[in-house]
Amino acid sequence: MTDGSPVRVSVSEEYTIWAKTYDTTWNTLIATEELYSLGFLDSLTGATALDVGAGTGRYALKLARNGWDVTAVDANPAMLGVARSVAGDEGLPMRFRQASIEDGLPSDSGAFDLVVCALTLCHVADFQGATAEFHRVLVPGGHLLVTGVHPDFISAGMPTQFVDSGKTYHLPNEPHARDDYVEAVQDTGLAVSSVVEVSTKDIPGGFETEFMRDRFPDTNFSLILLAGKPA
Repeated sequence: MTDGSPVRVSVSEEYTIWAKTYDTTWNTLIATEELYSLGFLDSLTGATALDVGAGTGRYALKLARNGWDVTAVDANPAMLGVARSVAGDEGLPMRFRQASIEDGLPSDSGAFDLVVCALTLCHVADFQGATAEFHRVLVPGGHLLVTGVHPDFISAGMPTQFVDSGKTYHLPNEPHARDDYVEAVQDTGLAVSSVVEVSTKDIPGGFETEFMRDRFPDTNFSLILLAGKPA
């Protein structure tokens, strides 16, 4: 691509390309999301955790380091390979499963005290199917943490994207709304306890570029949702 136009790729292609730099480049969305999501995780207790859409293991590895018995699931072998390599280097006894949530989770019902699904559902068409799987694999009294780029930010004209070797890659996003997240979780029978919507004006340190600061001065940027399965 020589005209500076973004390269449009599939979700599978994107994460295969992105895997090699995902953990080594600054990600404003991750920095913003973690201000809230890590606090939620620190407040929860339990033994078994499932990270769905685990990618390079951002949450799975943190949980394993804190003593959780962790299973990491992702559809992309390149991303999952990074997580597996780090876990091996650190001697963390984690399990890894290559699978797509849209095909059903490769786990028994009622197997986990905690399910985490971070920055993943914006690529998933079947919200109801995904959240039904979260409910199925949770134990009664278990918790679900979902995070994502806020649908308002996507609809304002900024798709999921990254830069590699001077090229900007744009990924397909599903046309979900904020209420779709909440309703899909509630419809399974999970009880939503917290919904956090973080504006671009609350990004730690702000956007790096003047273009982004000028274009998105006050737009919902990050969405974090915590829910529980009734005991």
